[in-house]
Amino acid sequence: MAEDKAVKQYFEHMPYGNEAKSSEIFGKKNQVYINKFIADLVKQYDALFAKGDKENSQHIADTIKSIARQLDQLKEIKKEFATYYGGGTGGKNLFSNYTDLTWSRSFFTDMGTIGFGPGFRLMLTAPMPDGTEVTKDVSEITQNWVIKGTEEADYMRMHQDLIKQGQTAVKHPDFNIDWSVDKLLVDNDAWKIFVSDKIGGVYFLHVYLQENKEAMEAGEIPDEMMHPDSFHPEQDTRLHKHYADRLKTAFDPKYKTIRDGNTSSSNVEGRTTMSENEKIEADNLISKANTPQR
Repeated sequence: MAEDKAVKQYFEHMPYGNEAKSSEIFGKKNQVYINKFIADLVKQYDALFAKGDKENSQHIADTIKSIARQLDQLKEIKKEFATYYGGGTGGKNLFSNYTDLTWSRSFFTDMGTIGFGPGFRLMLTAPMPDGTEVTKDVSEITQNWVIKGTEEADYMRMHQDLIKQGQTAVKHPDFNIDWSVDKLLVDNDAWKIFVSDKIGGVYFLHVYLQENKEAMEAGEIPDEMMHPDSFHPEQDTRLHKHYADRLKTAFDPKYKTIRDGNTSSSNVEGRTTMSENEKIEADNLISKANTPQR
């Protein structure tokens, strides 16, 4: 993706050092504007102080300090963005696909402009690919950031454990699959990652589209039901069913679906006996899962 490559290259060659001031790391144009704005405030402070107007001169001093704090906060957010994006480090992008980074990619690569709004709050404007501009307050930047953590690893550990259990003579898994999936999806809003990102080499939305192609073509699934937010686990069970069924199938390869009217069951009903070929296939899956990735 050209856009992704451009952002990482920016951070690899960013012309700012660790010692750069907060007013210096958002492009030369913004640096000049901020310095002039602060210089004008200092002149106002000096004039008021010279006249003995302590109240208003103190107000100007507080304003300068507030601007400095906001710029320091913005600098830290830019550093976080670079870290999570993997820019400049050769690292992995930790942002979930759920996160719309269009504004952040634009602003943090020095394409945005910094202005001041009511109360001398920083107003941050960035150009969008469609030619429009979007303005945000510092506090709005990270509101919808979703950062990937151990969610995939936690799920795949359960998956591997169930493959191993499936090779034994036990009839049911030794933990409640549905409860475990519910907890995994809800904790820290991890469902946003499970609906948008690749888990165990599989994208949920790709599978859902394939399985419901005919219904979508017939107009039985409206567009709003395909928006990521429509899969919120407190309002919808499609995400839960997909990931629970994958775990139940890991335990019993012949398992297809949860028995009607028994969607909260913790058991894999109608357990089958694994054939010799299925056992070999399960062994191969375990071996592959345990092989370190390069």
